[in-house]
Amino acid sequence: MNVIYIVAIDHPTSVHKCSDYSKYSINTWKYWCDKNKVDLKVIETNDERFGKPIWNKHLCPDRDKYEKIGIIDSDTMVKWDAPNIFEEFDTEYCGVVDNSNYRWIYDSARVYGKFFPDLNIDYDYYINGGVLLFNKKHINISDQLIEFYLNNREELDNWNQGGGKEQTLLNYHLIKNNVVPKILNPSWNLLAIHKKEMFRHNWQLNEDDTPLFVKYGNIWHFTGFPVTDRIRVMEQVWEKYKGKYE
Repeated sequence: MNVIYIVAIDHPTSVHKCSDYSKYSINTWKYWCDKNKVDLKVIETNDERFGKPIWNKHLCPDRDKYEKIGIIDSDTMVKWDAPNIFEEFDTEYCGVVDNSNYRWIYDSARVYGKFFPDLNIDYDYYINGGVLLFNKKHINISDQLIEFYLNNREELDNWNQGGGKEQTLLNYHLIKNNVVPKILNPSWNLLAIHKKEMFRHNWQLNEDDTPLFVKYGNIWHFTGFPVTDRIRVMEQVWEKYKGKYE
């Protein structure tokens, strides 16, 4: 049995409610998980040890029941007819290379690099943290991330240098454990949709006005939007395509 975890916590440190947009994400993932006989676990309560809700994503409750695990951000939506992503890998740790904002990535690697002076990021294998898939044998990576956070909580919670929460720390821990991630096709985590003009369509095909992100993406990741815009866009996408999820 396989499982998808999504963190959807309305936390007092957040300016906007996660549930204002996560409800659209969960709607799509419920349909997809039912269709593919995958368990869906939505984490809605913050573990009191965590100052930021993002760290809950690596708790993976009831993990021992599952062979393969997916950790998915709540600002994603999965296409109604996306294939079963768990069939894309066997025992690997998987993700999509993050090419959405190289300046942010380089700054983040520099900020967190002080904790890992002997390690260097290989940007060809630097994966985005919004769609993570792995065999249960790699659950130790999540455990190590939580331990690292708890050992450095005060500094990490108060850091405003663009570290980006846990994504770069995840990549450092993969290197530390000699885990080279399997790189998935970008369709499995379509990043920076607005920057790549993915709301447009192939105008050469007069009869087809399907937006490019719908046509070519399996998982749409609405990262990089101001939160108010993310809420609006995800609502619009859901209203346009919700009939596909029935």
